Amino acid sequence: MLPGMDRARIESKLNYTFRRPEWLRQALVHPSAGQGRAEQLAYERLEYLGDAVLELVVSTELFRRYPEADEGVLTKMRASIVSRKHLAQLAAQLDWGAQLTMSPQLEKSGGRAASSILANTFESIVGAVMMDAGYEPACAVARRLLAGSWPQAEAWVAANPKGELQEVLQALDGVGPTYRVVQVQEVPPAFEAVALWGVREIGSGCGSSKHKAEVAAAADALARRVFATPDQGA
Repeated sequence: MLPGMDRARIESKLNYTFRRPEWLRQALVHPSAGQGRAEQLAYERLEYLGDAVLELVVSTELFRRYPEADEGVLTKMRASIVSRKHLAQLAAQLDWGAQLTMSPQLEKSGGRAASSILANTFESIVGAVMMDAGYEPACAVARRLLAGSWPQAEAWVAANPKGELQEVLQALDGVGPTYRVVQVQEVPPAFEAVALWGVREIGSGCGSSKHKAEVAAAADALARRVFATPDQGA
């Protein structure tokens, strides 16, 4: 085994025992550890494989869980679950950063806590299960690791109404929204915002900051869905 690698602990959290532990070993080697030695296999190929497994598992699970959701919403849900940020958070909770083999320089610079490295590790371990036992066991492991992610999918999508409104309007006519914000109260601060498409008002909202008011206006526009083509005015 590799220095610092606790196979029993990893397998316990995965609820999976590797028949060929060399796959797990490879999944926990960062490219920086190779120092140019061809025999030192790193996690990059397994990361590639695990990414594909996760995409399919998440796509299938969301398709089943949300039968009324259209393709656009499902795509956003999937993106939020397989995002580098979310996978890194899951890997950090599992303490997989401590299990990695990497160069001393990378370790000193905080590599064990780096989001990109943690996300890559999450994918590589799923890929390692795939190589060790095949697709179905890899899917089962992925579902267990993501067990707490499904109920949050809708909340993640709803948390960014400005971004969603931007996508909806640009898909319709290539023109995104703009916002007009006015301060209506100084203490405590209060703002009112109007979401505009061209010169037409399509939503409004209030908030304790300009940003919060714009978010409320975007959410109102999404709820009203009064979209046709942008009115650019005379």
